[in-house]
Amino acid sequence: MRYLALLLSLASSPLAALQPAGGGPVQPPHDEIRPEQRARIEAELARNIAELRGLGLLAETPPLPAPTQGGLVWPLRAIPAYTAPGYHGTSNFVDLDPAFPNQLLDWNCGARTYDQAGGYNHAGIDFFTWPFTWLLMDQGAIEIVAAAPGTIIGKVDGNDDRSCPNHYSNDWNAVYVQHSDGTIAWYGHMKRASLTAKPVGAVVAAGEFLGKVGSAGFSSGPHLHFENHAAGTGAIIEPFAGACNAGASLWAAQPPYYDSAINLLATHSAPPDFHGENCPNPVAESPNFSNHFMPGETAYFAAYYRDQLGPQPTDFIVERPDGSTFASWTFRMSDATTDPHYAAAYWYWWYALPANAPTGLWHLHAHYEGADYHHAFTVGDVLFANGFD
Repeated sequence: MRYLALLLSLASSPLAALQPAGGGPVQPPHDEIRPEQRARIEAELARNIAELRGLGLLAETPPLPAPTQGGLVWPLRAIPAYTAPGYHGTSNFVDLDPAFPNQLLDWNCGARTYDQAGGYNHAGIDFFTWPFTWLLMDQGAIEIVAAAPGTIIGKVDGNDDRSCPNHYSNDWNAVYVQHSDGTIAWYGHMKRASLTAKPVGAVVAAGEFLGKVGSAGFSSGPHLHFENHAAGTGAIIEPFAGACNAGASLWAAQPPYYDSAINLLATHSAPPDFHGENCPNPVAESPNFSNHFMPGETAYFAAYYRDQLGPQPTDFIVERPDGSTFASWTFRMSDATTDPHYAAAYWYWWYALPANAPTGLWHLHAHYEGADYHHAFTVGDVLFANGFD
């Protein structure tokens, strides 16, 4: 409420624009499934399906003209200890144009997908973790869950999970689930040794744990590659519905094409360090988080966005313990770049706290695309009611 009152009080006099001190886009991961790998996976799944049917663990499913599945749940979730407002972004949808190269068409008639000169058209959806993707992977913070109920018909584990550009492991770690209508979902690039303990032939519910996000196989960084296959034909199904993919969405709650949000609002003692290319031996990023400062120190204020668009404004307010405004500014990505869209981006600003900065609990607020974000930090030697500082 106090932040809302601050915004209302500032509405009559718009905040001044302030260029960030640093930041910018971060290239989200991409992947490829080579023809020989796809053929091997399909052959193995066919053998498993035949065996499971012989054991009475999988019902025979006649090919249907269209999938009857619907109400897909989001295939990612954060562990309870992860409390930031967001943890993911979407970098690539299914390429609906079979031609190649550079013949791209996604479900919204855009080009948020890719193909390759060798004939690969992106056949799934890439959900990447953000920000600090390698750190999140090492922490096991983001889980992969079943988008629909079904039976596990295949599992692959034990492959190196730190693939990065031009340094790929031989195979991915994955779980494959067949649904009651015969459609099959592929969940790929999982973290090694994170897969569900359930064996092939076991039943899983929608939203049930399958594994953790990793970067195994032909992957440039940690993400989930989610593929949905039609019964019988194995044709790729794009669950998103839009102008170039008619019909009802298969998602229980389909997000917008540009799902713009702030995934993390944070304070730092120094700019975050993503370690450059961070390959061939990727290590966890160094966020340099700090929620405690002394008067006279420099504080860095950062926002980590997904699907940020150029003209979208963000209003920032840094609030002293008494509720007064220490600093305020507005930022549009278009003030820093002519690029129209970033799937993942971060920006930071810094302020030197005065030598007489009041001690206590300070607040960083951001208002972006109708949502309010908040981060608390302390200045000075603060003793809280529980006796700890």
